[in-house]
Amino acid sequence: MTPTPWGDPKHLHVLLNSLKTLKIPLPPGLSLCPWVLHRPLLPSPPSRPAFPHFPVSSASGSFGTPAPGFSSMLYGMKIANLAYVTKTRVRFFRLDRWANVCFPEKRRVKLGSDISKHHKAEYLHGKHGVDVEVQGPHEARDGQLLIRLDLNRKEVLTLRLRNGGTQPVTLTHLFPLCRTPQFAFYNGDQELPCPLGPGECYELHVHCKTGFVGYFPATVLWELLGPGEPGSEGAGTFYIARFLAAVAHSPLAAQLKPTTPFKRTRISGNPVVTSRIEEGERPDRARGYDLELSMALGTYCPPPRLRQLLPILLQGTSIFTAPKEIAEIKAQLETGLQWRNYEVKLRLLLHLEELQMEHDIRHYDLESVPMTWDPADQNPRLLTLEVPGVTESRPSVLRGDHLFALLSSETHHEDPVTYKGFVHKVELDRVKLSFSTRLYDRSLESNPEQLQAMKYIVTGTTRPAPYIIFGPPGTGKTVTLVEAIKQVVKHLPKAHILACAPSNSGADLLCQRLRVHLPSSIYRLLAPSRDIRMVPEDIKPCCNWDAKKGDYVFPAKKKLQEYRVLITTLITASRLVSAQFPIDHFTHIFIDEAGHSMEPESLVAIAGLMEVKETDNPGGQLVLAGDPRQLGPVLRSPLTQKHGLGYSLLERLVAPSLGGPRGGAEVIFLLLPPRSHPTILDIPNRLYYEGELQACADVVDRERFCRWEGLPRQGFPIIFHGVMGKDEREGNSPSFFNPEEAATVTSYLKLLLAPSSKKGKARLSPRSVGVISPYRKQVEKIRHCITKLDKELRGLDDIKDLKVGSVEEFQGQERSVILISTVRSSQSFVQLDLDFNLGFLKNPKRFNVAVTRAKALLIVVGNPLLLGHDPDWKVFLEFCKENGGYTGCPFPDKLDLQQGQNLLHGLSKLRPSTSGPQSHDYLPQEREGEDGLSLQVEPEWRNEL
Repeated sequence: MTPTPWGDPKHLHVLLNSLKTLKIPLPPGLSLCPWVLHRPLLPSPPSRPAFPHFPVSSASGSFGTPAPGFSSMLYGMKIANLAYVTKTRVRFFRLDRWANVCFPEKRRVKLGSDISKHHKAEYLHGKHGVDVEVQGPHEARDGQLLIRLDLNRKEVLTLRLRNGGTQPVTLTHLFPLCRTPQFAFYNGDQELPCPLGPGECYELHVHCKTGFVGYFPATVLWELLGPGEPGSEGAGTFYIARFLAAVAHSPLAAQLKPTTPFKRTRISGNPVVTSRIEEGERPDRARGYDLELSMALGTYCPPPRLRQLLPILLQGTSIFTAPKEIAEIKAQLETGLQWRNYEVKLRLLLHLEELQMEHDIRHYDLESVPMTWDPADQNPRLLTLEVPGVTESRPSVLRGDHLFALLSSETHHEDPVTYKGFVHKVELDRVKLSFSTRLYDRSLESNPEQLQAMKYIVTGTTRPAPYIIFGPPGTGKTVTLVEAIKQVVKHLPKAHILACAPSNSGADLLCQRLRVHLPSSIYRLLAPSRDIRMVPEDIKPCCNWDAKKGDYVFPAKKKLQEYRVLITTLITASRLVSAQFPIDHFTHIFIDEAGHSMEPESLVAIAGLMEVKETDNPGGQLVLAGDPRQLGPVLRSPLTQKHGLGYSLLERLVAPSLGGPRGGAEVIFLLLPPRSHPTILDIPNRLYYEGELQACADVVDRERFCRWEGLPRQGFPIIFHGVMGKDEREGNSPSFFNPEEAATVTSYLKLLLAPSSKKGKARLSPRSVGVISPYRKQVEKIRHCITKLDKELRGLDDIKDLKVGSVEEFQGQERSVILISTVRSSQSFVQLDLDFNLGFLKNPKRFNVAVTRAKALLIVVGNPLLLGHDPDWKVFLEFCKENGGYTGCPFPDKLDLQQGQNLLHGLSKLRPSTSGPQSHDYLPQEREGEDGLSLQVEPEWRNEL
């Protein structure tokens, strides 16, 4: 018996004869990788033997017809996985075991260069808990183990095949595939096949060394027999591979290495095909271009049918077996160019080239990328798009080229609008494009009422009668007003606009939204009494605050007339009247939140600034926007409330019963609220709008809190937290506060705003949250909690962005999350609220505004026993209870509405607890004391004097 090394031709013939005698199919390692048998393994170091040698008997007879001996047959069975052989023991497997694990032809492994990149991932992943551990200097990149070498210096890498599963497996073959001498492989004294129990491993040492620079690849493939009994599902052969590469760079080559990993560009899915295309503005011809254009060239688009057949043409189908259309095209292509086919063939070739260019340009498609306005004040306004590679002409983009764009938010629509933008400039890796700006806010396109409103305003259809935009909360009144102003500026070059609101916050909002597209055309005129610290930072550049002087300035009339849009509060507009602006200067006057101002207050911005003419020229256009079912003017006198000063100009114009016109004023009613979750709108829709509102808010935005962990019931984004607190007053302030409610609100704010411990979960921004209370003192207490008392909340950098205010301060605004503290818990002071129109009880307008500010989550904290006596609150409470949104103190068994109304009616007899003795002055003493309730609700015009 003499050891015969692998690769001996005599041994090979003996082995093959043995397998034929046993009628055993050749294993994959023999049938598909003869190189392993023909190439001897690299020699091992003196201290370590190479791969094991096996004893075989000397064959008798001629070399061509050896007689297989027992050792040869035993070795053949071992190679074929029919026997497990050690130096002292032999274990035979059943013959059907190999049949069960024999791979179909399509799954047989092809070694060496036949392991394509397409299947790399299949070999890199561990199977049955078996995987490869790598020890030594290396770098994993794109599924490859990269070993960086210095010249003539050896590096050693250990590949440890470990069975991390719970079942034993058998390593049957190990194939080190390498055609360069830079690698040497050593396995120690471990023999094959080698059983690997759970936790056991098999080591392979890879020695790398080179004397010259270059890139040297190698592959190591392990073949294993899976766990399980013969015939079971897991008893098949499986493979694991590692792809190695030794790299030695010269100093200069090292400096030229890739700066970023290569990423193959993939063409995205089929482009969205739309029938609606809006073109931008083409760039003007170059200056000095005087050559006449007497005859325009036609457009020669590739035939649609050729576009459809192109994939089949590229398959290379024979002209004799191809369908008729394909065969005809192939015949045209294969026919030489002659005078008879000159036009036809060249046209076909040009169309094919154009189609290929269309296909290639798709490699440069960009998805979900932002475009920003060019800061330069130009006409047309240009959008800047970052295009990586444009400096290398990948893609090649020239001035005058065009590209198509779709809004990411519209790609799922059935027929979205495609925007055709023209390239005006190419700068480094950016291109500047002109797109259609038919509407600045594309969301309005799907709302026919908003489109009609803008059309009527721009064309002046209703002049001289006012145009009224009447809409419930969240229907987009301000959005429509802002878009209408932008369209007037765009389409009517001689137009001058006065945009007003009753409050500073409303006027600031108009300024912020107009500034995006009209940065140099607007001017915000602030009253000198306005605290500059309360002015939003983003409108300071376009207002009358002089930072150098540290004071407000008021430009001369001539300077103010240069601006296309002036933005003021209603009262500040009186300064323009005092300056004697020409009566025909303003072509349009817009008043937002017009239902929140007294009629005389609205007239301040109209009288003396706009004239109605009876001639062919009807004069200026007045546009009012608001909702008379929301908050009206803030009044103190019960006489003025009783006799009509509480009605706004807007409300009188839309309600003939109040003395408004039965014809003339055009009213558009907006029905699609794009703001709130339909559950939040449900009660106001039923109580105040006869169920006409149609929810159309963005699904992702409105349902972001439907699975919030703080909800009593998942999917119902409303919480009514019952608190049996006590309403208090302190010092000389007549305003009320409720400490328990303030603490409950603070606890909810901590849940919403505190940094989450869950990985990947973003914290909610305080800017997205609002807290509403009808009492100034409660607002003060809640602010004190979040900025001073609570450590977690006061530590947030942006906690100052959380707005806490009265209902009036939130008129016309919205937040993703709204918390409401109703404060009232004592019946003693309810009549006080009724007398002075404070709080929520018997005040449907204030209730309507408060609960409709939220877009995705509404949290109400209050006393259910007291609020249940009000008919509107009773409906809301029962709605929350029925849908699982109630939590906190026990819910009242029965809310007796009639009993509550009788209670409220009888509270006037309990005046000693709230009023003290009666006075013979014009007003009762309690009313005199409560005349200081400006600490709770202040008319907006008071801040403008």
